[in-house]
Amino acid sequence: METGKLFIGGISWDTNEDRLREYFESFGEVIEAVIMKDRATGRARGFGFVVFADPSVAERVVLEKHVIDGRTVEAKKAVPRDDQSTPSRNGISSSSSNHGSPGPGPIRTRKIFVGGLASNVTEGEFKRYFDRFGTITDVVVMFLS
Repeated sequence: METGKLFIGGISWDTNEDRLREYFESFGEVIEAVIMKDRATGRARGFGFVVFADPSVAERVVLEKHVIDGRTVEAKKAVPRDDQSTPSRNGISSSSSNHGSPGPGPIRTRKIFVGGLASNVTEGEFKRYFDRFGTITDVVVMFLS
């Protein structure tokens, strides 16, 4: 990992940039911690980025599980927008990572997030609903306690 920039996904709406920085500073020096916000509403979008001074710290961070403000977040290497879409062997563009905003061209997404579910929705019901769109390999329904 040549840079220490990580994508952090699944951030709680209640987590602010100071808290994000504070959490990751326990691993090493943080140069920047930013939570992405909706331009129209100013509301957090549930993901952000953390940049470590030492890229080797970022390499260690992605190997661990992280819980911030009671919510499990995912830390992955940040992929520059230009590098997100790469042709596969069959010539169809596929996403090498689903971080950040989509770049130019078609991107085939294999994992989706669905928010705003009723608290009584089961994984079985969720799977049955989405089966009509294609083969479902895994379903995880999470609710905040």
